[in-house]
Parts: sequence; structure tokens; C-alpha cells
Amino acid sequence: MTLTPDRRQFLAGAAGLGIFAALAGCASSSGTAASGNNQPNAAPSNPDGPYGRFSGQKLVLSRWSGDPWTSEQQTAAAQWGKATGGSITFAAVPYENLQDKQTLTLSGAGGYDILYVHPSWFGEFAKGGLLAPVGGYLADASRNPPGFSAASYLPAPLAQGKYNGTLYGLPDFISTVLLAYRKDLLQEAGIKPPATLADVLAAAAKLNGKNGMSGLALPGAKTGGVSDVVSTILTAQGNWWYNSIPKDTLSDTAASTAVQFYVTAAKYAPPGLLSAAVDDAATSGATGKAAMVISTSPSLQALQDPSKSSTVGKWGYAPLAVAADKPSGELVYWLWCIAAKSANKDAAYSFLQWYTNTQQQALIAVQGGTAGGTKSFYTDSALTAKLPFLPALNQALTNTNPQPNLPNWPQAQDAIETAVQNAVSGKQSVSSAVAAMQSAVQTGVAS
Repeated sequence: MTLTPDRRQFLAGAAGLGIFAALAGCASSSGTAASGNNQPNAAPSNPDGPYGRFSGQKLVLSRWSGDPWTSEQQTAAAQWGKATGGSITFAAVPYENLQDKQTLTLSGAGGYDILYVHPSWFGEFAKGGLLAPVGGYLADASRNPPGFSAASYLPAPLAQGKYNGTLYGLPDFISTVLLAYRKDLLQEAGIKPPATLADVLAAAAKLNGKNGMSGLALPGAKTGGVSDVVSTILTAQGNWWYNSIPKDTLSDTAASTAVQFYVTAAKYAPPGLLSAAVDDAATSGATGKAAMVISTSPSLQALQDPSKSSTVGKWGYAPLAVAADKPSGELVYWLWCIAAKSANKDAAYSFLQWYTNTQQQALIAVQGGTAGGTKSFYTDSALTAKLPFLPALNQALTNTNPQPNLPNWPQAQDAIETAVQNAVSGKQSVSSAVAAMQSAVQTGVAS
């Protein structure tokens, strides 16, 4: 299974937790809709509320336990229940057990209505007939706010919820790798905001050592962040690890550019690069120890948090690019789905539509630095004021590849990150590190 780097940081402390939170005074669901109480077309009682009336319907939501967004989702579920008359129980298990638990339950008698599904097993679930299509609901004007449809979502995240052309999931927890730079320091040094990786390295070289600061902080530990940065640089060059077959398609030239970038950037990074995760990179910027930061968008929220940052308000943001006119990113996401065996599909869709829309996603985004999948999320001026990296994230999502979801990707990812570390530490040349990466991606498609 593939872990996003942001989730790796707190999974270790949360792995032992099993949260079973009953909301709105609800006991566990029998999965049976309350007869005569299903009114899926009922308009919301307030403009931003969920559609439908589902009095007495009890839904079960399957997700993983222990992440910082659980409480916000619980609050949203309770609000949905109050507005619709239904209720939602959270059946949460540690991430390491989530796929097996969902598979066992869905393949048996059922029992889940709403599913939080990772890309690693989404295709397996869709192929196995375990998920209900949601495209018809999105196309039904009576089930959605005025003007809301599939076109309301960003194309790239929404496309990840499709299997063989059928839409089964709505996107959530959108993130990618971005550049953050100190606007004040660049201006004082007469440096324009970096538009390419070459610009980033030139600025890092000029700023490194000034006032005791490093020029550029970025992840170097084998926790997923290194491969995310490398993946973004590949995308920026029109290359990727695999095609849709899947067959490994890594270009030596593109990989060399990515590895060489790391080798050069390491010269301007804070001490301990090879043990620095994404949050560590962001902390270096937040505490005034680095003039620029390359990290994941959720971790960059620390730069704007007054409780963590002494540099609030001093940051500009940009997507990574090799050519200035080709911003790029690696798409990290999860999907909300409806169980095929659910007897409460209308109610489940009501919650999914409402929860993945801009208003609800904004509440969690401000707390955790995440981003939603709707277009309006990125044009909300109040939200952008709180999350100033959103315009850069929106640009990055115009040219993106999703994280690989092959069963052997975790092993390949580990080998890729080892190769980059070896090149940075001088244990391998760039060319030999690239050869090791080529071997790793071939392993990634091996059965």
C-alpha cells in the first residue's frame, strides 16, 4: 500500500487507535433504509446544507483512524444528520488494516455505506463490483445545488474516481509538492521569484549562508517525500514511472535531471537532509532557518501558522517547473465512495456531495492545509487568504500524474529514495543512481 508522506508522519502514533465514533446518538447501522422516510430530492433547509430527508436512516462510514481530520469529519457528519434526519456511525481502523477490513466487509454481507478509499485499492474495488456508480447522482439536478455537476470538480482529481469510464468516487485530501520562498529575502537580494528549477538553485546559492540561513530546505528522508519531489520533476519533463498497461516508462534523461537537482540542492540544505521529512523541511522555513522550502502542500501550512511560524505572511508560492510555462505536480488524493451493497445509497450520496463541496472542504483545509477537489475551492478569496499556496496548487494540478498505485510500489519507492540518498551522499554517481531507479521501477510492476 502507498502512504502519502503527510500521513506517514502521524500514522506511527495513531496505528494503535481504533475509533468507533457514534454520531447523532446513533447505534451501529443495520444497513437498511427506513421505509417511507427517503426523500432524496428534498431541498436543504439552508443554502449550504445537504440535499434530502432521510429520517431514521443509519449509515456506517468506513475510514482509517487517528488522523487530524477525524474530528472535522465527525462534526460534518453530525451536521448532516441534524439537517437530514439521518445519522452516521464512523467505523475506523488503523490504516494498515483498512484495505483488508473494507475488503472483508464489502465481500461479505455488507455493512458499510460510505467508504474512504485509497488509490492503492480503488481499482480493485471498482473491478470487483464493490462500489456503486455516482455519476448518475452528479448528473441529477434534483440531487445537487443549482449548477453543481461533474464539471464543478477539477478534471484531474475527478478523473481518478473513474474505472473503465464509470465514475465511482469523489475526490478529497488533494495535495502536491510546491515551492515556498521568502518574498522579503528575495526582494532584498534582487532575485525574482523562481519560475524554474534552475531559478530555484540559483536563488538558493545566492541566499545560502546569509543571516545563518540555508538556501533551500526539502525532504531527504525515506518517508515518501523524496519520491514525491522526484515524481513532480519527472512530470515537469513529460515523463512518468509507468504507463497505463502498466509498463515502466522512466526516462534516463528525466531521472538524471531529478537526481542532479537533489545533489545540487543538498549543498544549500540545512544539516541532516537525509533524515528530514516533509514536516521538517517546512519547519526549517517556519523557524527562519531556510529561505526557500520544497515540500508537500499540507506541510507548508506550518508557514502560515502563528503557533509554529515566526515568518507568517512572508511567503510566496509556486509550482515546480523545468520549463517556466509548464507548472507541474504529483497528484495525491483519496476518494469517497458508496458501497455497492448499501441500502442507503441516496443518503450516502447526499453526504458525499455535501462534504466534498467547497464549503465543507474549506473547514478542514484551514485546519490541516489540505485542499478540495472543486474548482470554486481555488477561487475563494477568503480561503486563499488563509491558504495562500492555493493558486500555486491550482497551477500544479493542470499538469499532474497520480501517485502510482501498484502493489509493489512501496518497495520500488523505497529503492528509488535510497538511490537519491546515495547520490546526495556521494555513494553513487548520478548515472548509477538512475540505473538503480530503473531497476526499482521494473520491480514495481513485477508480480
